[in-house]
Amino acid sequence: MKNVLLLGFLVLVACLTPIFAKITVAEISPLSLGFFRFGAAAILFYITAKFYKINLKFDRKDYPRLLLLAMLCIPLNQYFFLNGIKASYASHSGVIYSLNPVYSYLLAITIRSEKFEYKKIVSILLTVAGIALVFYEGIANTTMNQNVLGGDFLLLFAVLTFAMYLTFGKKLIDKYGALKVSSFAFVWGTVFNIPALLYDIHNFTLNYLTYKGILGYIFLVLVSYLGYFAWYYALKSNEVSKLTTLNNIAPVITVLISVLYLGEPVSLYFILGGIITLIGVFLMHRATVEIP
Repeated sequence: MKNVLLLGFLVLVACLTPIFAKITVAEISPLSLGFFRFGAAAILFYITAKFYKINLKFDRKDYPRLLLLAMLCIPLNQYFFLNGIKASYASHSGVIYSLNPVYSYLLAITIRSEKFEYKKIVSILLTVAGIALVFYEGIANTTMNQNVLGGDFLLLFAVLTFAMYLTFGKKLIDKYGALKVSSFAFVWGTVFNIPALLYDIHNFTLNYLTYKGILGYIFLVLVSYLGYFAWYYALKSNEVSKLTTLNNIAPVITVLISVLYLGEPVSLYFILGGIITLIGVFLMHRATVEIP
């Protein structure tokens, strides 16, 4: 029952984050938003760690990987995600993030935390083909705003950095626990993100901030705090590729909300690409479940 509730929460986080992010980046500059979003979450993590009397000291050999997680988690992922979603659509973000299981599985194979399975090749190829169709629309349609295509590419790298953060952090989570690792990654990730804030400070203004942007910011902060912690907590008892695959009902919900609430356009290319991608994700889920 606990796993079901946890996965339900992760699905809710995944489907609503692109929606609230799209709303908020329209009112707050992406680089500044990334800093203040994760800066607030880092404070929450630090307070929580102190409350539970958890020190942030680690074995010396683990610091390089911990610092890598900090870079992946905040400066890199937030640059790609927030700038990408500002230029693209929330619906595109939902479908592109379906690549998470593919990235996670391939990365897990690379570090030998999961075994290569030939039966997953078809699902991987289908997922890639589906995403290619989504991208093809932007390439073929010269009337489309080219910023959308650029935003889609940024979102592609956002998924990659998120998958790397999850995959490379699993062994550290098993060793130290989710709270300790996440607290370190968020605090140092915020420190690493200070140059981005200084670079973007001239774009930061609250003149256009409305209640929607405020609610969006609060949601993004809470998601950063509770969502990332929940991901790592779930990783204790689940394979990375299986966990990210089970979470991929979220794109369907994201697309529905973005069309109905945000009024985003949906083309035939996008629909076909999204369907093919989700079929690939479903097949990968089936293959993962069948692994003894």
